[in-house]
Amino acid sequence: MNSSDEDYQRILKDWKGLVDTYYHVDIASGIFLAVVSLLTIFGNGLLLLAIGRDPFKTFRTPVTFFIIGLAAADFLTGITVCPIYALHLIAVYSAMKNSDSALLQGTAKATKISHHISLATMNSSYIILLLFTWSQFTAISFPHKHRVLVTKRRVVGCVISTWLYSTTFAILPLMKVPETTFWKIDLYFHTTGSLFFLAVAYFCLYKAFRRQVRRLHSLKSNNTLAIQQRQRRTRRERQFTVVNLLLLTFVISCTVPTAVVSYLFFQWDNKNPFRNLKLQIATLIANDVLFLKFALDPLIYAWRLVQYRRALKSILLCNRRRNDVDEPFSYTMNNQTLASFRGREISRGVANLGNG
Repeated sequence: MNSSDEDYQRILKDWKGLVDTYYHVDIASGIFLAVVSLLTIFGNGLLLLAIGRDPFKTFRTPVTFFIIGLAAADFLTGITVCPIYALHLIAVYSAMKNSDSALLQGTAKATKISHHISLATMNSSYIILLLFTWSQFTAISFPHKHRVLVTKRRVVGCVISTWLYSTTFAILPLMKVPETTFWKIDLYFHTTGSLFFLAVAYFCLYKAFRRQVRRLHSLKSNNTLAIQQRQRRTRRERQFTVVNLLLLTFVISCTVPTAVVSYLFFQWDNKNPFRNLKLQIATLIANDVLFLKFALDPLIYAWRLVQYRRALKSILLCNRRRNDVDEPFSYTMNNQTLASFRGREISRGVANLGNG
């Protein structure tokens, strides 16, 4: 066997190993996304339920509509996009193992449709998250003007406009817009732009919070109460900084892998099959991380807060609580009625004695 045959055998072995790696990552991604889909539907669905029922009437603020828009976008991603993509990946693995492409052909058509849906839901999720962050900046920087600037009508208008824009952009490929141009616009404007402006928003939010804390610290006082208040503000500032860094790290960590893979896709040529297959493996992993964002959004932006957990707990336990409350309430009302009746009878008797 000459050197050329050895090189060919080595290349063939490397190629088979890379193909096996691709199919292993493919089936793992399919199973992972199936689980993520359930978590996304469950988490965002319960969040929408808690806000819709609102047992303690605590979600009647304009900013709540940003949370509703974000949860709705994530919920639609979890119920329409993620499961279809997971089924398609499982079908690819099944077609390779069983040489049966019937399921693969069906999921391929569904995947094309869900791809357009994902452009609408995912872009809406990122844009609404960006608007929500800037509204927080407004609340800290201009607390007296916040209620005037951020009203229910304006927030609802922003959310509806975001959905209309994202949906219109998602159907541009159906209007014969060049595919390469379309994906570049989505990468540069939506993915990269959202990351950049989110980073700027969190930085401005942090700076505004620091200014407010310094302003409060400047009101010097030597009494014990003032010292305790300054210590509480210091702890609150530290907590605020940590939370904002975690939120920014969360968004960047979930989005950057997809952005990097997309940039490589546009920069690299398609002539090297090894490079292309490696890029496809990287795309599978990056998509897994991206879909994880929509499952964790409700946990990061809502369920970590007490009022959301308290509202959901009240909804889930409402029947039992009503039964527990109804009996003492009925007993109390009966006692009050009996006492009132006796009181009236005693008063009437006293009046009769007086007249007599």
